Amino acid sequence: MTTVKPATGNARSARIVAVFGATGTGKSIWTIQQLRKPKRNRLVIWSPKEAQDGHAITFQAPAVDTVRDAYAVMSAAGTTSPFRLVFRPSINRKTAVKQFDAICAAVLKLGNITLVVEELHTVTQPSWAPDQWSALVLMGRAAGVEIFALSQRPASVDKDLFSNVSMIHAGRVSFEDDAKVLGRVLLVPPSDLLTLPDLHFIERTTSPNETRRGVVKP
Repeated sequence: MTTVKPATGNARSARIVAVFGATGTGKSIWTIQQLRKPKRNRLVIWSPKEAQDGHAITFQAPAVDTVRDAYAVMSAAGTTSPFRLVFRPSINRKTAVKQFDAICAAVLKLGNITLVVEELHTVTQPSWAPDQWSALVLMGRAAGVEIFALSQRPASVDKDLFSNVSMIHAGRVSFEDDAKVLGRVLLVPPSDLLTLPDLHFIERTTSPNETRRGVVKP
């Protein structure tokens, strides 16, 4: 099966993909499909709702609860060996933010990793993000880091993400402020995002610069 090959510097086509939508709109289904085409051989998933999402089962990956255990798995893999890891953060937000910062630092240090962040709005704010997440968003490409950032609330995530994305993929959102934020970046009326049926999406890429619509096929 085809896998993502390591590369160095900006030679690697490392994307930043933002995935938004309310519960049941197909965010996780679509993301899992992307991660399988091609198969990612170095994968870290930040999974606050792991009990419901089951990424460890889907990707046959160990699930860990501490930064120490995550470091052990990642250090054993080094900069080139295949590995998969699911991190289940603390339910305490302050603790989770510290854990997220540490995981981002490790991903950036090792490089050539696909990082999936579920529920990004729980560890960032519109005008603030942990330092190492900001570094990943700004400099991760040079380290070969590909990012999939998922959230139900686009109005609540850090704005630097929008300035650096390669693609924004959006299903229906439930709140007008979220629809307004997405409408501006997708170049569509906010009302379109409030009325999308389940599994329907609107997405925009930066290269080529185009907006398109479609339906997630489970």
